[in-house]
Amino acid sequence: MGRASNPESGFTLLEMLIAATLGLLVIAGGVTVFRQALNATWVTSQKSEMQQDFRAAANLLQRDISMAGAGAMGQQGLSYNAVGLPNTTTKPVYPCSTTTCNYVNGTPVAFPTTSGAPLMYSIIPGNGLGITVDAATGPTDIISVVIADVNLELNCYTVNITSATTANFGLPLSSTGQVPPTCVLPTGVTTPPGLVWSSTNAAGLQAGDMILFGSNSAVGVVTNVVAGTSPSACYTPAPSTTTPPTTYTIAAGNCYTVTFANESGAAPDPGHINQINTANGVLNSYVNSTALSAVRLLLITYYLDISTDGTNTPRLMRIQNGRTPAPVAENVVNLQFTYDVMNNGTVNANQTTLPAGTTPAMITQVNIAHMTMRSQVPGNSGYQGLDLNTSISARNLTSQQEYPISGSSY
Repeated sequence: MGRASNPESGFTLLEMLIAATLGLLVIAGGVTVFRQALNATWVTSQKSEMQQDFRAAANLLQRDISMAGAGAMGQQGLSYNAVGLPNTTTKPVYPCSTTTCNYVNGTPVAFPTTSGAPLMYSIIPGNGLGITVDAATGPTDIISVVIADVNLELNCYTVNITSATTANFGLPLSSTGQVPPTCVLPTGVTTPPGLVWSSTNAAGLQAGDMILFGSNSAVGVVTNVVAGTSPSACYTPAPSTTTPPTTYTIAAGNCYTVTFANESGAAPDPGHINQINTANGVLNSYVNSTALSAVRLLLITYYLDISTDGTNTPRLMRIQNGRTPAPVAENVVNLQFTYDVMNNGTVNANQTTLPAGTTPAMITQVNIAHMTMRSQVPGNSGYQGLDLNTSISARNLTSQQEYPISGSSY
């Protein structure tokens, strides 16, 4: 007697195995497509982020270089000139914070010299002074530029250097609150900012700021600023020659005492800028001088270092005056510059070192030969790279070189 068929019987084991295999193949294919989509999204987002970082770093670098030597609002910049620094056995160095100068390759950098005398120029090349990230490309370069600060109109203040480490700054105002005609302010601004830095006065002086006195005469590095000095301690300018003459006074609260770093004592100068026992190029030369102008300089240096967070990531750094260095962009593995130098009408293009007989004052163009950024170590998934090659005109030096004034050194 035969077995009756069961209309509710299920799949056989073979059918189940085939169905499971097909399902796994479909799922595996879906997972593969999903992973590829995720990888593509990661690479795209990484590339976008790298391009944004690259663009931001390039824009900041180009902006600072193009402004080298610039003055502002009636304030004198270095332009094609240079500031003489103390010429002793202890040479001035840069870039510095308020405590150390060991930032570039772990060591200070000496200022360039002419006939043995150290000078601060608007553009200071530093070829081969940086770290080596890739042995194939060799040591990286650094570059420094000097700019007159546009945010603090020190030319509105009178200056009275009272000692080798102190100076009094006074803001003279007329009876109607007008500043002297030598004080150039932005449109809509009637008085310059005070000299004491605060959360509401970001333009004030801070420790590490550099102040240039006179016509490239001397540089001081600020350590402290105190308001409330007696107005009699500040220099009051003579009445104007207008008819009727305008008389200026310095009110209480508008006289400040600024202290500068020195080689010894409670406020040491790690950059050796103000050597008080030296006759030339320091504030000691101008004690009791009242006819000096003043301008805050921004000494800005770009260089590469390796991050200290354990990732060993090379990064582009920027240090300004006595501030702590700040990272501009990560994964920058190469930084190299060349320079166009004009000497007596002849342009020496793409120079890695300055030709004999020339100085940094003769640089008319900075060429970024390489600013290379990599998103990941080569060979790993998603590795990408960008390399910037561009030229930046040093416009505040170029006009003097290309249109020399009769009787100048050019």
